[in-house]
Amino acid sequence: MKTLFLKLFIIISLFFPAFYSAFSEEYKMEYYAVFAVAYGAAFFFILFQLFEGKREKGQKLLAGCAGVLLLYNLFSFYMNVRYLHWYGDQINYTLAFLFFLCLCWHRDSLGEKGDDLVRFFLCCAVVSNLLSIVYFLMGYTSLVICNNHVYLSRLPEDYYEYRFYWIYSHKSTYALMLVAFMAVCIRFRKLFRSRPVWLCSMAVFLIDLFLTHSWTGFGAAGLLFAGACLDEIDWGRFRWKGRYFLWAVPVAAAGGIAGKILLGERDLLSLGGRLEIWRGALRTIAENPRGWGLKFTEVLFQVHPGWDTNNAHNVFLNAILRDSIPVGVCFTLLFLLIAVYSLRKSRSFLGAGLWLAFFLLLNMDYAMLNYEAGILLFVVYLVCVYPYGERRRKHGEAEETAA
Repeated sequence: MKTLFLKLFIIISLFFPAFYSAFSEEYKMEYYAVFAVAYGAAFFFILFQLFEGKREKGQKLLAGCAGVLLLYNLFSFYMNVRYLHWYGDQINYTLAFLFFLCLCWHRDSLGEKGDDLVRFFLCCAVVSNLLSIVYFLMGYTSLVICNNHVYLSRLPEDYYEYRFYWIYSHKSTYALMLVAFMAVCIRFRKLFRSRPVWLCSMAVFLIDLFLTHSWTGFGAAGLLFAGACLDEIDWGRFRWKGRYFLWAVPVAAAGGIAGKILLGERDLLSLGGRLEIWRGALRTIAENPRGWGLKFTEVLFQVHPGWDTNNAHNVFLNAILRDSIPVGVCFTLLFLLIAVYSLRKSRSFLGAGLWLAFFLLLNMDYAMLNYEAGILLFVVYLVCVYPYGERRRKHGEAEETAA
């Protein structure tokens, strides 16, 4: 039964990411998701996992994560009751973090046919992103399902650049998800029927990454591919084990072209103005440590004379801006602990490249809202924690014993 709820979570997250918002205004609604439908499926998975799963031993770091999550909820509840009256982040992020902890805390969280579930996820991800290309060609920018309404949005004709969001809240969020999907593709490339199928799947994600027009996303993808390539080196003999070097020339050429275009569109010395924005956000946090709550997106802070903005272009600073210093600090600490835990479990350059890519995107823009965190953490589990290699070894040993 829990596998059914996990599949529902995947389908809803990748095709119908419906949520309920405190606001109906098109600009505000995504920033104020009170409850995401995908988390309803995740909640029932958590319940089944608690009663059916066998706990993995030696999970002290996860216990620490659970402790920080408890603090996050205590601080959130206090600040919401006393000052903010905004519970959406607390509800959705708590469910996302609990979902990840339950996946990691128990043995065989995906069941005996875990590899089949990974194939299902990959199939859904590829089909969803094929549909996104069709949606882009139809002239749309984003698709939002909120408060029982479907919003098909286009950018204004005089907008200064093209960009594409698909079912996500921003181009940087879509880039974040595409990097995550590529990481799953790379780790589980042997689950594909053939190399051409794998290459075509990767091509779909790369085309969509190009359509997002997220320069930070291109850099994040580069970090991911660098990690994948480093995993292919036999460090004992310093010998290359795979054929990733065939990608070196086209990737380097594409990187050179992208770099030239980037220099024409962005000021790299100021990180596209991010340094000034972050300084302005820190000043605002010092002036209002309790957070903005429901006033987020309405209150502007000054970056410099003549330039105001309503968010810090950084997921972790925005958590502090919106939900107060103690809540934002707990949120950031949770992400750091999850990164440390998953990297210890992964022990791979691919895992390191994935987290470097994630932190690049999460720190350069508001690249993740509360209803998008669950599917991202599910990818972290698949790439870094899920015992894929161990399963394949056991399967091979079983076949040899039978023979």
